Amino acid sequence: MTSIAVWNCADEQLTHADDEVRSLELCRSSEVDVVVASHALEWDGLGSFIASLEPTIFHFIGHGTTRGEIEVNEGRRTVARSISSVLEVVRAASPALEGVYLSGCHTSVPGPEVLELVAPSGGWVVGTSDAVEDDVASMFTQKFYEHLLDPNVDASAAFGLAKAYVEADLGDAIPHSVWMALSSMPSVDAMARTVLSALRNVFDRSAMQVSMRNEFSFDELDQALQDMSHALGTGQVLSRRNNALIAPVSFPIEWLYEPRLAGFVSEARAGISTIRRTLDVLRQGARGDRVYGNVLNFDNSASQAEWMQRVNKVDMARNKIIKAMNKLLHGSGTPILRQIPLSFSKQTIESAPKSPVRPRR
Repeated sequence: MTSIAVWNCADEQLTHADDEVRSLELCRSSEVDVVVASHALEWDGLGSFIASLEPTIFHFIGHGTTRGEIEVNEGRRTVARSISSVLEVVRAASPALEGVYLSGCHTSVPGPEVLELVAPSGGWVVGTSDAVEDDVASMFTQKFYEHLLDPNVDASAAFGLAKAYVEADLGDAIPHSVWMALSSMPSVDAMARTVLSALRNVFDRSAMQVSMRNEFSFDELDQALQDMSHALGTGQVLSRRNNALIAPVSFPIEWLYEPRLAGFVSEARAGISTIRRTLDVLRQGARGDRVYGNVLNFDNSASQAEWMQRVNKVDMARNKIIKAMNKLLHGSGTPILRQIPLSFSKQTIESAPKSPVRPRR
């Protein structure tokens, strides 16, 4: 029996949220139970609501922040809570939990470690790597569950089908992502697609999706790059919260010895080292750890135009790795990664001051 618990924290700005709820309610059948929480449900009552149902799927609707938080009802307002804190409550209240759907902006930013909070030996989490239009979010939800509830389709296939249909209708890429736990570790020869999916998981995170000018912290980006380099050297994907191994998406180091993968891994690790060196130059020239998109927080050791070029260099170096990854994925059936838009256009750089701005007395 599939049981879906829906927590709708959408405000009046999300005009399609009610359509999304209705599409979920239409999934009810003798094999599927759907319970939508009352609009009065607040953060403190979430655990009791989930415990009363013990759902197999938790579905959230609402706003997400660029930091990878979701805005939940608390009193007469909404409060940003980390996705991990929400899932910890849901998981503790429902041992039967198998899947989590976070229908909001930026909800896949925390990366694969959220899988540990769902089901350590299996499970799935759907979110978005970027902002998502309200109507697109509702449309994707409908398509995903339409396929997920087919007994012959698993979560991974349902996600792929929904993405294909929605992108075909819209004529453009959408920001939805899915994390899938790897429940078995087959050989490279037997399960090439599984290997590529595991390798892709290493890069399917905010650090390889967001333009440098929109990054929040030099140190956080650098740590994420170190984590990726570690995974490419060991097969171990580590949690950003406590540096512990994330078992569901880690993989045997032997996979990395396969000749075609080994060449990519070597190239990618070298590329990450290059990015970190460039990042260090930016960090030294910045006033503090915070990244600002207009580059005005950099010192006068170089012109604004030069700083913009250095910022773009980080984007271009990451895109080089993404291109190499997509070349591996081509024809495998595994979704490719999107290129990162450059932080500054050629026109913006050309119009910026070409000489360092000297401080006045």
